[in-house]
Amino acid sequence: MKKVIEKKKIVLTLSRTFPSWHRFLSGELTGFAEALRSGQKIHTIREDAKHLWPKKYEEIVFGRKYLSVREWTGKPYNSEQRELARYDEIGLQRVSMFRSVGDEPMLRVYVDGKEVSVEDVARNDGMDVEDFTEWFFHGGGPASFEGVIIHFTKFRY
Repeated sequence: MKKVIEKKKIVLTLSRTFPSWHRFLSGELTGFAEALRSGQKIHTIREDAKHLWPKKYEEIVFGRKYLSVREWTGKPYNSEQRELARYDEIGLQRVSMFRSVGDEPMLRVYVDGKEVSVEDVARNDGMDVEDFTEWFFHGGGPASFEGVIIHFTKFRY
C-alpha cells in the first residue's frame, strides 16, 4: 500500500484594507479577494530581501507544497485568516521598480530586467496606477523597490 504524503502549505496573505500610510484610501477595503476570484488580480508583489521566494517556488513546482492565499478577517495579525484560493502551480519573476521625483513623478517597472508597462502591472495586481504607486512608494518613501511577482496564472511578462 502506497503512503500518501499530504502537501504542506505556504501561506500568503493579501491585505483586506489599504494600509494606514495610504494617503487616499487608508483603511478602505482593497477588493483583492473579489479581484482574485474574478480573475482581475492575477499576481501579487512581495519584497524578498532574504531571497526566500525562489526556494518556496521550487517546493511548489516540485509538488512538495502548495500556496494558500488568504486574507485577514479583521485586524492583521490579530484576527483569523480566511483562505481565498489554493495553488499547486505558480509563477515567479523578479521585479524592480524605480520612482523618479520632480515636476512629473514617474514610475518605471522592470520584470526580469525588461521594462514593462506600469499600467499593466498595477492592473494585474488589482489596483490602478495611482493606488499602486502609493502602496509601494507612499509619501516620501524609498525611490526603489526590489522583490518578486508571484503569479497565480500562466501569464508572465
